[in-house]
Amino acid sequence: MDITQYYLNIEAIKLLEKEDKGRIHDYYRDMVYSNSDGRKEVATSYFNTLYQNGFLVDIREEKLNAILDGDNSINS
Repeated sequence: MDITQYYLNIEAIKLLEKEDKGRIHDYYRDMVYSNSDGRKEVATSYFNTLYQNGFLVDIREEKLNAILDGDNSINS
């Protein structure tokens, strides 16, 4: 898992109540710290929780979707 290819989905977090916003941010922070500390199993658990619930965005997938949607495609 390369967490450098993901970022926190701020738009999804904006929809939450204040307490839940803090909780998601804590999960994200704990994921990053766990990963940097070499605790990969813990980082993976946080990652899966955040990703499956829409709080992480895959940079590569976002770029592919932009191309396929025509936003960044080459017009002939």
